[in-house]
Amino acid sequence: MTAVTALSIDMSLPAQPTLAAVFDVSSETAQLTLSVFLVAFAIAQLFTGALSDRLGRKRVLVSGLVLFAISGIACSIAPSIEVLLACRALQGFGAAAGPVVARAMVRDTQPAGHAARLLSTMLAALAIAPMIAPIIGGTLLDVFNWRAIFVALAVCGVLLILTSTLLEETHTIERRTSAGIIRGFREFFATPGTVLPMLVSCASFSGQFAFIGDSPFVLIEGYRVSPSHYAFYFAGCAFALMLGSLGGRAMLRAGRPPRSLVRAGVCMLLVGGWLVLAGTHSPLGLAGFYTPMLVYFFGVGLTSPSATALSMEPVPHLAGTASAAIGSIQMVCGAVAGYATTRIGGSNPRVFAAVVVVMGTLACMLGFAASRPLRQRILG
Repeated sequence: MTAVTALSIDMSLPAQPTLAAVFDVSSETAQLTLSVFLVAFAIAQLFTGALSDRLGRKRVLVSGLVLFAISGIACSIAPSIEVLLACRALQGFGAAAGPVVARAMVRDTQPAGHAARLLSTMLAALAIAPMIAPIIGGTLLDVFNWRAIFVALAVCGVLLILTSTLLEETHTIERRTSAGIIRGFREFFATPGTVLPMLVSCASFSGQFAFIGDSPFVLIEGYRVSPSHYAFYFAGCAFALMLGSLGGRAMLRAGRPPRSLVRAGVCMLLVGGWLVLAGTHSPLGLAGFYTPMLVYFFGVGLTSPSATALSMEPVPHLAGTASAAIGSIQMVCGAVAGYATTRIGGSNPRVFAAVVVVMGTLACMLGFAASRPLRQRILG
């Protein structure tokens, strides 16, 4: 369920230059097929989380996946870039149910430490999607055309609908809340200990999505990587993300608290960001750009699950709303970072590096503040 977003974005990455050529639009306009998906995904989460708190997890999950599957077919027959963008927005609305409900179900059933460990496992599984999705997308693009990518996404939606019928409802009737959307979000943001860890996750995700959105142009046009090889470079970063999340899971199982993983993770983000800035100003070429990004993605894998668990810990009765708030703001930050990086820098790796170093530095500052014990955060 959590892989819905990664599949929807990463399968279409190899087609970005093709979409620009087929519809005769600029690269930043083609990149909007990613950004509008994420913006719609972010907005939909605001409603999905609150609805799952009121109506239960399973009903909301199935409804979202049905919309996701239908909109995938609509994307595949889009006659223009405008129609494609509208259909991608609908697809983003439907996709929101998967990760929001998945995170809420973890919080329904687990305390913070165990939740962080399960979220690390989910992120590791999620990282498999970016490894294979661009390869699948590139193969479908070569064998058929760009429309086949969205047909494949619709098929994934149908399979997920069938899978969701096997899940048990974790938010029982007696635990459901009648609080409105605005009241629920007001309570989440007003509760001490929720906002700082959420902002850490947002900063790390912004650097990650700057790579997701701009890497086709930086690697293919800037460093002359062939489209067929691009998927393997992207898969390498996803593998680093998986290793980071699995390493975090092992440390959590060994008894390390989530806040210590946040500190370790944001240090990796800081180091990776400054190394990519140095590498793009060196004669190392592609290696100077790509190797530090592996460090950054490893840091994301360490940071994000524990930061999310810390943010959701103070509001167990609003797990859906908390999950929605975290995911929504993450996606808005990622969409803005991806679009702005592509629009300003295009295929220039140095502009991209500047974005990553800013996000890594910001995440590090926020991370050390957020990883203090809750009582210290309230008093200090």
